[in-house]
Amino acid sequence: MKSKTVHNFKKSNAMKRNHLFAYVSFAIILFLGFIIFSCQKEQLMKDNIVDPGDRVNEKTQLEKMIIEFRNKMDLAHLNPMLKSGEDPMGIDSAIWYIEALANLTYGNGSADLEDYVIDSSLIEVRLTNGQILFSDVQSAYSAVIDSLSSHNDAISANEKQLIVVDVSLKEADENNAIFEITSGFGTDNVLGFGNEYPWYWGWELGRCDSSAGVGKDAADIIYKLANKTITVPEGSYSYYTDVILEEVWYWEVPTNNNPYGDYLLFQDFQEVTLNHHCLPTAEIAYYINALDIIADEFKPTGKSLIKYFCWDETAFMLCGWNDCWDMCHVCELKYGIWHSSGNPPSPL
Repeated sequence: MKSKTVHNFKKSNAMKRNHLFAYVSFAIILFLGFIIFSCQKEQLMKDNIVDPGDRVNEKTQLEKMIIEFRNKMDLAHLNPMLKSGEDPMGIDSAIWYIEALANLTYGNGSADLEDYVIDSSLIEVRLTNGQILFSDVQSAYSAVIDSLSSHNDAISANEKQLIVVDVSLKEADENNAIFEITSGFGTDNVLGFGNEYPWYWGWELGRCDSSAGVGKDAADIIYKLANKTITVPEGSYSYYTDVILEEVWYWEVPTNNNPYGDYLLFQDFQEVTLNHHCLPTAEIAYYINALDIIADEFKPTGKSLIKYFCWDETAFMLCGWNDCWDMCHVCELKYGIWHSSGNPPSPL
């Protein structure tokens, strides 16, 4: 009889993002439905706002585009009866402008804070014939800022600053689109974590000697210390555009130079009895350095690494008549194009 395998994936921290870790035989092709994203350039607005695909990289021109977008939104907000409120905008272009304006106004990529906190939320945006009317773009931007303010209010650190916001399309049908707003805040490191103690691999089990750190685990320590190695953009203030996220699982980064395993990310398979692996400081240091290798491998052309974020995942299975577990770390890498700015960020 063939062994039966059942996968049950458990997230150990409710504040961490939900992910599904499963093995499947076939990929499901998403039905595109009514929404068609055209590659052709279009005239987005009548007030000299251009398609972001046509933008030049010069700082003054880029900021001019973003500020023109902001000015038109302000005008639409103050004069809701203006005909320009009915101007259509493509979904991808609306996302680019909303994200760029939020980062220019509230973000500061040059903030040199040790810790990094992420949060996310969803907003619903009305569509008209597969596009967003400008009046709805203005409403969507307000909803994004409200989300960022809520993320900011949820952070209790003494110092905090929005580093980057990523706005992406989650799903869409003929009537509505769902945008995901993911924020990354720099904060002061009040806990003072360093690579001075062994930590349990995951499940928020804390240090291996059980003396402290419950609510954290090696995945947290690895990404927090790795973020300290990322160079802060030059200048007093800076902001990001064209923000993207790469999610990396252990099977995507095999290696033959890891003395602790077969991958650049932590992975551990156990059967019958579950013993939580303790990572000594040398192993933690290896995975911190490995993130730099992973970041270079997945880095898009012309973009800079912004921050790392890692978490633990567990897959429970039945291997024959025995229980077994596949445990690992997963990493998100945030990239973007950074630009210097002469203006300090506005408070949320």
